[in-house]
Amino acid sequence: MVKESFEYVDITLLKELEQRLEEREEKVGKIVFKVCPRCGVRKQIYQFTTDRRNTNGRTSVCKKCKIIEYLKYYYANREDVLLTNKRYRDDHKGQRTIYFKDYKEDHKEHLQKIAAIWYKKNKVAIKKRNLKYYNANKEVCDKRRKIWIENNEENIKEYNRQYKRKQCMKKKGVKR
Repeated sequence: MVKESFEYVDITLLKELEQRLEEREEKVGKIVFKVCPRCGVRKQIYQFTTDRRNTNGRTSVCKKCKIIEYLKYYYANREDVLLTNKRYRDDHKGQRTIYFKDYKEDHKEHLQKIAAIWYKKNKVAIKKRNLKYYNANKEVCDKRRKIWIENNEENIKEYNRQYKRKQCMKKKGVKR
């Protein structure tokens, strides 16, 4: 007769562990575990969102059950939710613009780090996309390039001077 995996567990050991946890909960004076009424599973307290209105500072339903509940509502009322979101965006356009502008200024370094990481991960795909666009729009890209060159002649000359100096220094063996 083959034993099931749960038959190998020593029940007395589990009871002792539960008893220790309960004693620890009492000593600390904080709730470490909580039971979700939806799924009926005993979970650690951090798996419940914070809620000031509740006596223990957490919601009664766990995060996973909340997400499932939201997704069910969303797919049952998708058109209404999308319409409400669109109305909000339209009504608060100016406020949202100011908010995002302020956010970009306040978190500039963080956003640059994220962008650099994203670029490194997607470098090949970006180059393929840009090449595809260039091949499809060669005339427009060439015109844009000519206009850019006309507007930046001084910068280009200065860059070329600096580049030539560096090349001369390398040939002479001088290091900076």
